[in-house]
Amino acid sequence: MSDFPMVSVVMSAYNAEKYIAESIESILSQTYDNFEFIIIDDGSNDTTFDIIKKYLLIDERVILISRSNKGLVVSLNEGILKAKGKYILRMDADDISFPDRITKQVSYMEENPLIGVCGTWIESFGDGKKVSKHKYSSSDEYLKARLLFSTCFAHPSVIIRRSLLIDNNFFYDEGYLYAEDFELWTRLSNVTNFSNVDEVLLRYRVLNNSVTRIADRDYTQRYQVLSSVFDNFLASLNINNNDHENNMHFILSVNTRIRDNNLSFKDLERYFNKLIQANVESNKFDQLALKRNLGKKWIWNLFYRKEMKAIFSKYFFYGILDVICKK
Repeated sequence: MSDFPMVSVVMSAYNAEKYIAESIESILSQTYDNFEFIIIDDGSNDTTFDIIKKYLLIDERVILISRSNKGLVVSLNEGILKAKGKYILRMDADDISFPDRITKQVSYMEENPLIGVCGTWIESFGDGKKVSKHKYSSSDEYLKARLLFSTCFAHPSVIIRRSLLIDNNFFYDEGYLYAEDFELWTRLSNVTNFSNVDEVLLRYRVLNNSVTRIADRDYTQRYQVLSSVFDNFLASLNINNNDHENNMHFILSVNTRIRDNNLSFKDLERYFNKLIQANVESNKFDQLALKRNLGKKWIWNLFYRKEMKAIFSKYFFYGILDVICKK
C-alpha cells in the first residue's frame, strides 16, 4: 500500500458480526487497489473486533481503530481525520460494494474536477424486502433542489474529496443524529457540485432494526431533528413557515409519511407557490429543478389520495416532466 493512497475507505462498525465479513471482502476484492481501509470498531460487544482483526492480519490496507462506543458521527469524523487519501469513500458494515465500484467512482471524480461529492445508484435488499433498484439523478441542480426535502445521496455510496471537508472544516454534526449525512450535504451544497454515477455500484441492506428506521418511527424526535435541517435551508430562501407549513414540509420529506397523512391539495398548492416565489427572489435553486421536485411530491400525494381533479394542476405537469426528464 502506498504511504499516500488515492482513496481512504471509511467504515464504522458496531455489533456488526452478522454481515461485516461480506462487507469487508467486497472492498478488499475491488478491481482498484490503491486505497487504505479504515475500520472503526465502535465499542462492539460481539465478535466484530475479532472478525476485523483477521483481515488486519492478512491485508496491509486494513487499518483498525478499536475503542469504547462513541457513536456513528464521532466514528466517521475520526475516520476522516485519520484518512490520508485524496478521496474518502464511505462504506457501511452491512452493505456490499460491487467489484468495480471504486474504479468507476475514482475515474468519474478524476474526469469531473468540479464534482466534490458523488454517489451511485443502489440495489436495496434484505429482511424479506423485494430487491429493488434506486436511481439518483446525476444533475447538480436537481440534487440540490431535492435537498429542500430529503437527502440526495445513498450515504454509504458516496465518494468525497477530502480537501473539501478539511479546508472548510466540515464534519458530521452530532446535533443531527440519524440525519448527519443530510445536514452535511446541505453545507457542502454551498461550496461544491454534486453528482451520481448512473449505475448500481452498491447493494444496500435494509434492516427493520436499523437505527434510521427506528428513528423514523419516533415522529416527534425525527420531526425535531429534520426540522432543524429544513429551517437552515429554508432560511436561505428567506422563508419563515408557520407550524402547519413546517409539519407539511416534514410530511413531504418521506413518501411513507405522505401515505400516512391526508395532505390537502389546496394547502399543498399554496405552499408550493410560496416556495417557488421565494426561489424567484433568492435564486437559491434552479427553478425548473425545484418545480420538478415539487411535482414529484404532488404525484406521490395524488397516488395515495386518488383525487383526480389534482391532475389539472401545473404541479401534476411538473411531476410528469420529472418522470420524462429522469435525470
